[in-house]
Amino acid sequence: MYDYDVEMEDGAKGVASSTSPESPPYGEGDEVEYTSKTNKWGTKLSIRRANTFSGGGGFKADPARETIITNSWAIGTAVNIMGVCPENTSYDDYVESAGLVAKLLIYKRDNL
Repeated sequence: MYDYDVEMEDGAKGVASSTSPESPPYGEGDEVEYTSKTNKWGTKLSIRRANTFSGGGGFKADPARETIITNSWAIGTAVNIMGVCPENTSYDDYVESAGLVAKLLIYKRDNL
């Protein structure tokens, strides 16, 4: 361990330790949290980077992906509603009809 004399922004002074001989894992101006313990050898500061976790998880919505998911749901539901393609209907007509039902489902979902 390597010891460093440290002075905090609030005026607290003491010795902090690091495993790095060059410098501690934080620098001047970094947001940190610390505790101090004083004994007969002086004040020992235990310093760590401040917890900046905001609870967000970093999730970013992707509108294009959401559209793909919505369309997939609507087409699958339309096919379930329509059932098997009748023998007297071409697949092109069946798929066209499924698309219209899917659009209607999305419209209904968005306007409830």
